[in-house]
Amino acid sequence: MKTVMSNLFNRRKPINWLRGLLVAGLLVQSSIAAAQWAPNKPLRIVVSFPAGGIVDLMARAVSDKLAANLGQPVIVEARPGGNGSIGIDAVAKADPDGHTLLLATLTNATLSAFMKTPWHPTRDFAGVGMMGQVPNVAVVPSSLEPKTLKEFVEYARARPLQLNYANGGNGTSPTLGVERLKKTTGIQMIGIGYKGFPPVMPDLISGQLQFSLVPIGVAAPHVKSGRLRALAVAAPVRNSQFPDVPTMAQAGYPDAPVISWYAFVVPSATPKPAIDRLNRELAKVLADPEVIARIDTIGGSTMPVGSPSETDALLAKEVEFWGSFIKETGLKIE
Repeated sequence: MKTVMSNLFNRRKPINWLRGLLVAGLLVQSSIAAAQWAPNKPLRIVVSFPAGGIVDLMARAVSDKLAANLGQPVIVEARPGGNGSIGIDAVAKADPDGHTLLLATLTNATLSAFMKTPWHPTRDFAGVGMMGQVPNVAVVPSSLEPKTLKEFVEYARARPLQLNYANGGNGTSPTLGVERLKKTTGIQMIGIGYKGFPPVMPDLISGQLQFSLVPIGVAAPHVKSGRLRALAVAAPVRNSQFPDVPTMAQAGYPDAPVISWYAFVVPSATPKPAIDRLNRELAKVLADPEVIARIDTIGGSTMPVGSPSETDALLAKEVEFWGSFIKETGLKIE
């Protein structure tokens, strides 16, 4: 019986022999090219919330350094709408060539539990690496009576369905944080829908909204100016921008905080060499003191980038946890 190798080198079949060598050579060249992946055109970082918001600012904190490392421009593209689904879907359907990334947030793990989405939160994406987190802070208009979170809870409990809070999308960490606070305390408030947090601030300052969880970087200037009052930070430790503001656990509500994480993902079919290169460059960028300082001014902090598989695992874990929470509480898109 002839073996595969004897068939390949059978002198009576020179065409097959040459074809075999050609295929083998092409495979070697392809593997070398893949191992040396480098972008050959501008890259896009898509954010699924409005320009000027905290997700957009986080993406811009790394875009310049990432461009310098990769030798190609890195464009931050805001694609808001559909409670975040439009931007996420744009990346799911993008060419999986390593040139399009999504700065994913908690919304990636929660939105499909609220509504039918054209993308799947884990199957359609591959993790690149973690970026960081930006805690939310519970704020009220400075004209409102409560001075602490406990006082606000009692104030709200005495006024069921009379107070409004900002709903920046039911899949977002600020809104889910409010829902966890409501579930923990039994208070009832009305969610008013907004497309991101920049348009929330005027209504919160004026008193049309009586409460909100807001990313620290968005809330900070208004708290420091005295137009808003910070009650508690939704984080494990106090934030450097609000050293005198307690965490939610310190304020008496340890089960309420929702951590607002940020991670980079790409379309699931993106080649591994491209993902690995992006992961390495992201790790370098997030170790840069200038980038760390820039993220700090937003009110955030960097996280260990970790491996692509660790990012995949985090996303899968969050999908499972929040899917159960949303089903249990019966939350719906407002």
